Amino acid sequence: MSSNFFSQQDLARRNTRILVLLFSLAVLLLLLLTNIIALISLGFVDPQQLSGPWHWQTLPWDLVVAVSAVVLSAVGIAVLVKWLQLRAGGKVVAESLGGIRLSPDSQDPLQRRLLNVVEEMALAANTPVPPVYLLPETGINAFAAGYSPSDAVIGVTRGCIEQLNRDELQGVVAHEFSHILNGDMRMNIRLIAILNGILFLGHIGYYMLRGSRGSSAVRIGSGRSGNNKNGAGAILLLALGLVIIGYLGSFFGNLIKAAVSRQREFLADASAVQFTRNPRGIAGALKVIGSHSQHSKVSNSNADESSHLFFAEAISRWASIFATHPPLATRIKRLEPHWNGKFPTVRSAQVATDTADAEVNTPKAATATERLQQALPLLLLHSSRQSEPAIALICCLLLRQEDDTRARQLHLIKEMGSAAVLQQVDQLCDSVEHLNALQQVQLLQLAMPALKTLSELRFKQFQQLIQALRDATATPGLTQWLCWQFVEHSVAVHYQTNRINQRSSSQNLSQQTAAVSALLALVSSAAGDDKAQQQAWQAAQQQLPFSLATERPEINFSVLEQQLPQLLALAPLQKQQLWRAVDTCVRADTLLQLPEQALLLALALLLEIPYQPEL
Repeated sequence: MSSNFFSQQDLARRNTRILVLLFSLAVLLLLLLTNIIALISLGFVDPQQLSGPWHWQTLPWDLVVAVSAVVLSAVGIAVLVKWLQLRAGGKVVAESLGGIRLSPDSQDPLQRRLLNVVEEMALAANTPVPPVYLLPETGINAFAAGYSPSDAVIGVTRGCIEQLNRDELQGVVAHEFSHILNGDMRMNIRLIAILNGILFLGHIGYYMLRGSRGSSAVRIGSGRSGNNKNGAGAILLLALGLVIIGYLGSFFGNLIKAAVSRQREFLADASAVQFTRNPRGIAGALKVIGSHSQHSKVSNSNADESSHLFFAEAISRWASIFATHPPLATRIKRLEPHWNGKFPTVRSAQVATDTADAEVNTPKAATATERLQQALPLLLLHSSRQSEPAIALICCLLLRQEDDTRARQLHLIKEMGSAAVLQQVDQLCDSVEHLNALQQVQLLQLAMPALKTLSELRFKQFQQLIQALRDATATPGLTQWLCWQFVEHSVAVHYQTNRINQRSSSQNLSQQTAAVSALLALVSSAAGDDKAQQQAWQAAQQQLPFSLATERPEINFSVLEQQLPQLLALAPLQKQQLWRAVDTCVRADTLLQLPEQALLLALALLLEIPYQPEL
């Protein structure tokens, strides 16, 4: 499954580059058309000359340069403004669509079932559990938005949780998680910004058109000279031209968006079946959409620009070529080839409510993670869904066993946290330490949404506390280091939007030898004695396209910490090569013990790699 996602992430990147190329060509065409209209409206070119030879040397090139600069600036500013609005990640998209963030510890039956399903799919996909937003829409729809798994959110309409049963809801959520893993989210957000830039020219022309109409009416009514009338007419012509150009660009932009989106939807449907092992779930959801009075429609005014993010068609289209999703019947037939083509009768919302009541407290986990998640004590499960207890859980994971170090850490918790946090640590610590390594990693995943509900000030205080707990040890342990890094990677990004920009440029594996060496030194240290560690080190090197040092270096957490962003920015197929080396290193002794499985799980989370533990 992993290799499939690597290749799909690479395809998504290539699609993004194609979109940028097409956007550039569209802007060049817009420049040409805008200059032609400007020259005609200002009288420098006779329209009849367009069919004959042009005298390029007679054109006012200073005007051409000025018009081109204005157009490029307008488009660039529009793209930049939209991108700055969206750079905080998926939560901005969810809020723009009217989404309300659900509390991770909500006890409303329908909301609890949705949150449970999202937790299950996150564990099955090995991604941080994302925040969930509920949209006040009666149509049945959902979306995933963000730049990466660490800042992703899931949005679901009220119609979705009221009309779908658990299996159908699980299929919809699994579909959205496949978009996260396939790398579609970053492409989708960039597409919103790009289309906004093209359409912006149309908006300029529209406002110029309104202004010129009023202006010309005043001038004509006041008996101004013919020259003024001609000037007003020129402005009117230019404004009309900009409207046509802007909306023509939007026309082709939406064609591109629809074509790319439709193909990604087929892939997401297939991937959802991989996660749930149940094609009837997602197929059933599509059938319910077909029979529901509102179908999958979203009424929010921002639904048009975000239509390609949704599970199903969010707005009505006047032509099928602009549809961002394949027809429902086509999608269902791919999932259930023997479907009879009939949609079910309309379902009462009470059906979903009745089936949700039974699982308010205990989620029904996906098959791949069922035993581990159900084995978590209810005290820890509930604590992971509340912000302050989640802080205490992270503190428990950072505590060391050595008496002196532990005493210093507990003192820091009381001084930098609070007496209440220390009390919660005392209550939870024994239960956390009795978990196996895999369960500790999954507990960390489950705590992510609750930590993201902290205020910015409270998060900074929490960040300072866990930094102090980490620094209280002479040498950080592997568990403590991974815990710290995961909080920094998956929670801090929620508060520091500029971190997203640092990962925009693609990195090449052969240029990251220092980072690769530090990572494999860390991984091979889990192999046992010195001989086993050296064997693991050498086995990993055989999976790389370059050579590292013959002898395994010492673990250097500071180097790895500095180099981690470069590893995260590796191109998908480059990251696949790195993961093969990591996996080979762990499996060098042919025995995959529970701590080694936990190490792979935690590293996969850090590197944003789909990995399923072998239970």
